[in-house]
Amino acid sequence: MRISRIATIAFITGFSGAIMPGPMLALTIGQVSVLGFGAAPVIVAGHAALELLVVIGLVLGLRVLLAKAAVRGGIGILGGAALLYMGYDMIRAGADLQFDAAGIAAMPWAKLMLAGAAVCIANPYFTAWWATIGAGQVAHTNPQTISEYLAFYLGHELSDVTWYCFVALLIALGKQRLQLGWLVVACGVIIMLLGIWFVYSGVKFATGRYAEPPDPAADSA
Repeated sequence: MRISRIATIAFITGFSGAIMPGPMLALTIGQVSVLGFGAAPVIVAGHAALELLVVIGLVLGLRVLLAKAAVRGGIGILGGAALLYMGYDMIRAGADLQFDAAGIAAMPWAKLMLAGAAVCIANPYFTAWWATIGAGQVAHTNPQTISEYLAFYLGHELSDVTWYCFVALLIALGKQRLQLGWLVVACGVIIMLLGIWFVYSGVKFATGRYAEPPDPAADSA
C-alpha cells in the first residue's frame, strides 16, 4: 500500500539525519546523563514540533511543482546525491566517533524541549538535509492525501525516536562514554544504498520512464 511504502521510505531515510553526529546528539547524551532516559523523548518532541512546520511548508511549496515528472526527477536526483555524500561522510567519520558527557548541567524540562528545536535551527546541516533529502523524499513518494502526508511525517519522526531512545537506553545502562561509530558506519552503508535508489528513480522520472504504483483509493472510487 502507498501509505506503508511512504512511511517506510521516510523512516529509513530519516536515519541519515538522526544518526549524523551533531548538536542534537550531543544535547541528548549530555541531558540523559544528568536527567535520565526521559530527557530523550522531550528533546525529540521539540525537534518534531519544528519539523512539522518544515514539512507543512515543504509540502505546500512543492505541491504544484511536483505535478511535473521532470521536476520530481531533478529533486530526486539531488536528494539521492545528498544521501550518497552523507552516507559516505557517516562511514568516514564513524570509525573514531566518541562522546563524553562529563560536566553537563541539567536543563528544566520546558527549556529542554525548546532546546530540541533550537539546536536544529542553529545547525546548517538541518536546513541542507530538508532542502535536498527531505525534498527528494516528497518528490519520490509524492503524497496525495492527508493520510499519506501524515505517514511521511510520522515515519520520519519514528527514525528520530528510535535512534535517540536507543542512545538514551545505552546511557541509562551505564555507558557514559559512548562508542557509536560502528552503528554510524553500518547506517552510512544503508543510506548510500538508498541514495543510489533515489538517483536511479530520479533519472527514470526525468526521462519519463517511471510508472507510479497503483493507488488503491483511486481504484475503489
